Amino acid sequence: MMTAARFSWPREGLVLGGFAALVLAMPLWLPWIGGYEALATKIVIWAIFALGFDILLGFTAYLSFGHAAFFGTSAYITGLMLKHASTSIIWALFASAVGTLVLAFILGGLILRRSGIYFSILSLAFAQMLHAAALSIFARWTGGDNGLTMDTAPELLGMHMEGQPMFYFAALLLIAGFVAARQIKRSPLGLMLQAVKENHMRLEYTGVNVMGYKIAAYVISAVYAGVAGSLMVIYEPYVATKFLNWSTSGEVVIMSVIGGVNTLVGPMLGAGFMLYFENVVQGLIGAQWKLVLGLIFVLVVIFLPGGFVDLWRRLRRRFGPAPDRRDNVPDAPGSLLEQREARYKAIEEEA
Repeated sequence: MMTAARFSWPREGLVLGGFAALVLAMPLWLPWIGGYEALATKIVIWAIFALGFDILLGFTAYLSFGHAAFFGTSAYITGLMLKHASTSIIWALFASAVGTLVLAFILGGLILRRSGIYFSILSLAFAQMLHAAALSIFARWTGGDNGLTMDTAPELLGMHMEGQPMFYFAALLLIAGFVAARQIKRSPLGLMLQAVKENHMRLEYTGVNVMGYKIAAYVISAVYAGVAGSLMVIYEPYVATKFLNWSTSGEVVIMSVIGGVNTLVGPMLGAGFMLYFENVVQGLIGAQWKLVLGLIFVLVVIFLPGGFVDLWRRLRRRFGPAPDRRDNVPDAPGSLLEQREARYKAIEEEA
């Protein structure tokens, strides 16, 4: 029988409370370092996107280069709903969620039959086909190269979604998404996804429905991307064609790698760093900002493969309090193998 990871409510409450306070206070502390309130909203929206992406990449090691398909499709559905149906974001969010789920199940059922580079290429190919379709056969509804423009003011229960109301709405969704992601990570589903990451073929031999778990991770990750796409259009009532383009998929990959994959917090840090660099640091160093950002990315990949979270762990080990007695004891030869064998045995017993 599989067991969940050790859980401590005081520690969990401290982590979630600290995270919520940091996010909700962002409009207050971000201007101290050169940012502004509108940038805080963008950071929160992209953090939702990156957080969901980590559920797929971090938990299962399936690297998608096509998550813009969900971000962009949800953005277009939200835009069309706000423009032609209702200015209420409730219906727009509902319609985009349904559309994202349908698309995720269809694409997941097709491309998750492959893994590794083949999965990555297939995800990119489908996303680019959707992008091409938005510019050609669906141009009548999407606006083609010009994107989808709207002159409506999105609202929630009569309250216009702009400025602080928009930020706090997005921030609450991010906090809820973070709580859900942490619950998923320590749940039996999260353990199975980690097992898929380690050796999915062995799981299949034991009779586990590996495809079902992979689709679950893919769909959950897509929902996060869809929510982020909807929020971006509610925040800025305009759907840019790049929302469906490969560049959007590439940005969330870079955010995840810079911040630290499989940490949940890391990709959100990466999203904040990228947007801060693009909107604040760019004004200080000029047109070379992309070159500097690329150099930082290269250095992180080479010297900090675990991203900013890995840097924090190294600094903590070097300058923080001494590790407890258990951490001082090196792993006995074969201990990791024994842990892995115990995990597989538990999975086999559950199957």
